[in-house]
Amino acid sequence: MTRLGLLAFSATLSAGLLACSSDGSTTPKNPLDIVPLDSEVSGWNVDKEHARDPNARAMTGATQKEVEGLIDGGAEDFFLGTNTPKLFLWQNYLNSTLAAAPEGATVKLYIFELPSAEEAKGLYTQILTRSDYKMKAGTPDDWTATTPTLGEESRIQDTASQWWINFHKDVFYVEVLMDPSYGPPPDYAIGNLDTKQEAVRFAEAIASRI
Repeated sequence: MTRLGLLAFSATLSAGLLACSSDGSTTPKNPLDIVPLDSEVSGWNVDKEHARDPNARAMTGATQKEVEGLIDGGAEDFFLGTNTPKLFLWQNYLNSTLAAAPEGATVKLYIFELPSAEEAKGLYTQILTRSDYKMKAGTPDDWTATTPTLGEESRIQDTASQWWINFHKDVFYVEVLMDPSYGPPPDYAIGNLDTKQEAVRFAEAIASRI
C-alpha cells in the first residue's frame, strides 16, 4: 500500500471508530462504554445490590425528571443553568481490598454528557454557584486542583465524610464520590492521603476511557 493509501485508510478507520461532536471534539460511540464493569478498574466491582440493570450496566436518565427519579431528587443543580445535560449515567462500586479502608470502600460515579465540550466546561464552572458545592462549616479544605489533572480541568474536596472529585473532558462532566468505609464518621479519617490517592486513581481511570 502506498503512503497516500495508508494515510487514507487510517483516516477512514479513525472516522469509523470515533464520532465527532458539533464543536469538533471526539466522543465514544456509546457513553456506556465509559462506565467500568467489574474489575475494569482494579479492586473495584459494581455494587450489584444497588444496580438496576441485571447486566450491571450504568443507570441512565435523559431528563431532569428521570435523573431525579434515579438519585431520589437532588438533580436540579445540574439543570438550572444554561449548560443542560442530554444524558446522565450513574453507577456504584465496592472495594473490599483497600488497605486504608479495611471495612470496605464505595464509589459513586456520575457522568453527564453535554451537547458540546464548551457546555461541559460550562457545567463544571456553573455548578460551583450551587450551595451543595460551596465549602461548608466543618469541611477541612475547599476545592483544590487534583494531581495529576484529570481531563481538561479537575478539582477535589475533602467534605469531612468523603473525597469528592469533579472534572470535565470532551463533552462529559464527571463526579466521583468516594466513601472510605461503610460506616459514617468518625470511621472516616479526615485528610487520609491513601484514600485520596485511590479516589484520584479511580477518577483517572474514568478520564482515560473518555
